[in-house]
Amino acid sequence: MSTHAIIASLRYPLVRTRPNAFSSKGVVSSSSIQSSLVGSRILENGGNVADAAIATSAVLCVTQNNLCGLGGDLFALIRMNGHPIVDLNGSGRASRNANIDYFRSKGFENLPARGENAALTVPGIVDAWRIINKKFGTMEFKELLAPAIKIANEGVPVTHHYHGSIKATLPSLGAYAWGENFAPGGRIPEVGSIFKQRDLANTLTLIASDGPDSYYRGNLADKIIEGIEGMGVLLDSEDFRKHTSTMGEPLHTTYRDYDIYETSPNSQGATTLLWLNLFKLVHDGSNHGSERWFKNALETGLLAYSQRNFHIADPTEHPLPDGFCSVAYAEKLLNESDSKAIMSGQRIDPGDTTYFTLADGDGNSLSVIQSNYMGFGSGIMPKGTGFVLQNRGAYFSLDPQHHNALKPGKRTFHTLCAAMAEKDGEFQFSAGTMGGDIQPQIHFQMITSLVDAGLDPQLTLDKPRWAFPFTIYEKPGDLKAEESLYRMISKYRKLPFKVQEVEDMSSHFGHAQIVRRNQFGVVEGGSDPRGDGVSVCII
Repeated sequence: MSTHAIIASLRYPLVRTRPNAFSSKGVVSSSSIQSSLVGSRILENGGNVADAAIATSAVLCVTQNNLCGLGGDLFALIRMNGHPIVDLNGSGRASRNANIDYFRSKGFENLPARGENAALTVPGIVDAWRIINKKFGTMEFKELLAPAIKIANEGVPVTHHYHGSIKATLPSLGAYAWGENFAPGGRIPEVGSIFKQRDLANTLTLIASDGPDSYYRGNLADKIIEGIEGMGVLLDSEDFRKHTSTMGEPLHTTYRDYDIYETSPNSQGATTLLWLNLFKLVHDGSNHGSERWFKNALETGLLAYSQRNFHIADPTEHPLPDGFCSVAYAEKLLNESDSKAIMSGQRIDPGDTTYFTLADGDGNSLSVIQSNYMGFGSGIMPKGTGFVLQNRGAYFSLDPQHHNALKPGKRTFHTLCAAMAEKDGEFQFSAGTMGGDIQPQIHFQMITSLVDAGLDPQLTLDKPRWAFPFTIYEKPGDLKAEESLYRMISKYRKLPFKVQEVEDMSSHFGHAQIVRRNQFGVVEGGSDPRGDGVSVCII
């Protein structure tokens, strides 16, 4: 079917916002123009996709540290040199000093989202860089971090999204050191002005010169710990010394004739795989986007999320049920009349994240997602470092019976997830998005658009989106749909939701990126028009 015929069959307007980036050599797609350009230049200068991924990630820690940073976490799927895909978990664990009794004694019913008590998990991103560089890289850290250091020193133009993020964060974090760093004197940097981050540049320079291990066990670790003394933060030097990333096999399932891979728990990626298995069992061949298609997609999505809410957590404490990502497990769920309902409870603010991906003409690819959690994280900045400690630990529960209950040294349920696909052993695409708890919903929409509707990366990202947002502690609310899609599905009568209209191209539905290798061996890249990024092709 031609692209025009595919668009016509969708029953709602679909307009291409920009062309795909095409290259026989490779494409880098991120939510920041600068990071995409830096990654592409690393590849053009002889680095491989692992080298380019580290450089891209580091620049994002400067240009989008409202979404990610040196105080946050990273997950990745890595496909290199024809070897099986590797799952890298670069998320941090709760401080050895963090426990339920401590917070209960302070009168907390739920974990605080901001401030010193929110900074309770070790940042994992820098150690993830170390693993990528050691296992797959070809270049020295000094070379890979040099662009990020330069951008931090010389400054970067403030985008509308960055300006808006500081403005939205100022009321909650303005009283902390964060305020003097990002809005000195209460003044928000203007759109188009140059924003310099000298302390952050110095921290990146230390990582470049001393190596990433310095962040956890060296001079930089000492600076971080000294920088939070007297702030009431639970993290200490032993927490940093004990931190390790983990590597293993990703979770996967087969959808149509594609092998779909997702990051493993404590990532929520398994939700997408279960959903795809459920959907293919009930899908009756109805047209993509039809009322019947939506009904099947939403009902199976709710069932997949009900399992997410009970089973995904730190696998060392709460492993997934056997066969969770299998068709047999999905069949069993569909046949159970008493499947667990989605529980209700506290509501947590949605997270902010950034995702990027890159691939070369040989099918080497990284699918990478990194985050502070809620925008600028906890707001706590170790003095003189220029970065904010994440507040990812705020997702823990203080209910000791909950599977995601806080415990010293435990990883929390993580909204971050990244996807990759193969077919007949060959790389097909990598995809992901920011968006907190709705990430599996955007993954489902991207994968079905690429595989079932046959859309290319950019058209997939240009499609209007829908989502039913809720955390593992609450019941879903209404279905939210972007305006051009709302006009169609609001007429549907059999959907399991009321439908709310949201403006087109809203950040509420994530900033996603996709790269794929097409049937001609050419890499295509798309970048979400909802964000600040672009896909850049390698010359």
